[in-house]
Amino acid sequence: MSTLTTCIVTGAAAGNGFAIASKLHERRHRVVGVDLIRIPAGCADHTIQGDILDKAVIEAAFEQALSGGCRAIYLVNNAGVTRPGIPQADSDWQVTIDVNLQAPFRWARHFANRVADGSIQEGGIVFIGSLATQLGFPGNPAYHASKAGVLGLTRSFAYDLGGAGIRVNCVSPGYIHTAMTDRSYTDPVLNTDRRRHTLLNRWGQPEDVANAVAFLCDPMASYITGINLPVDGGWMACGLRSGA
Repeated sequence: MSTLTTCIVTGAAAGNGFAIASKLHERRHRVVGVDLIRIPAGCADHTIQGDILDKAVIEAAFEQALSGGCRAIYLVNNAGVTRPGIPQADSDWQVTIDVNLQAPFRWARHFANRVADGSIQEGGIVFIGSLATQLGFPGNPAYHASKAGVLGLTRSFAYDLGGAGIRVNCVSPGYIHTAMTDRSYTDPVLNTDRRRHTLLNRWGQPEDVANAVAFLCDPMASYITGINLPVDGGWMACGLRSGA
């Protein structure tokens, strides 16, 4: 493994992204954080503020990551949105697909191009999925479509980059307490319902997701590629709930 490893984390300003960037920085990776809003100090060595769909932002992040002769790069496609609604407006569909699926594809494609030209020689990609990657939930077809697509991207890029020794995986969080889930978390009924659907009887924290991502960006995971790793407290393994 190269002594210098850089991790690019999209959506690094808050929630899971901030925890991921902080954990990778703590583990002595150089971190390039990218977000539309200002990224707090301390979680990244370099920050880029801009739209993750912007080609110039993508190029700037990779140039920064590769600076100093770094050839070991990990890309964490974390940025995401949700715009539920039935019927779902065209604008909400488009924003969700753009941020959750189009952007990760563009970033992964740029990564693959850098592998092809020899700029990146080690590392990998981690996509962030969701329970919605494999399970059904009401009132949010755009989110479902985008997160199911993320698993497709994971397998596709794992196939295409495996020959170069590049690993590509997906981490799928369950109910993690972030700003995106705060409405459910602060509602006593919904909070209890979500908690009881896990086997660990608790909500997840951003650090739980960060730990999984950090593992996949470590040589200890050197023979793991093309997988979907649920970080859900056992949600997907839970059948009939006790007392239900």
